[in-house]
Amino acid sequence: MKSIKKIALAALMVAMMAFALCSCGGANADGTYVVFESNGQSIDDALKAYEAMGQSLTAEEICTMKLYDGGKFDMSVMGTNLGSGEYKLSGETLTLSDANNTMDATLKDGVITMEVNGQSMKLKKK
Repeated sequence: MKSIKKIALAALMVAMMAFALCSCGGANADGTYVVFESNGQSIDDALKAYEAMGQSLTAEEICTMKLYDGGKFDMSVMGTNLGSGEYKLSGETLTLSDANNTMDATLKDGVITMEVNGQSMKLKKK
């Protein structure tokens, strides 16, 4: 009877540890995120406007953010590297820091919502 209790207790402890690890880690933030919405408008509208002006761009060229394993990030807008630095994820709050600035964004369901220079942007994980 004692061994059954020990096995049950051990199984319960393993289950609790697995649950704790899952809830601490949350969703994996690492990956490449590409803009799909800017100021409430679909990025497709912006791409059409650029095309009408004779410029052929992709959403990746307009804005891309890469979050790397180990808490590093790179962000480029219009082909120019805007910043590199470190990120931290606490719940749904994504904090991006480079040598000069710190900015908070939201990461929920694979979508980063952020404000850059007064413009709201949404990026989704590729």
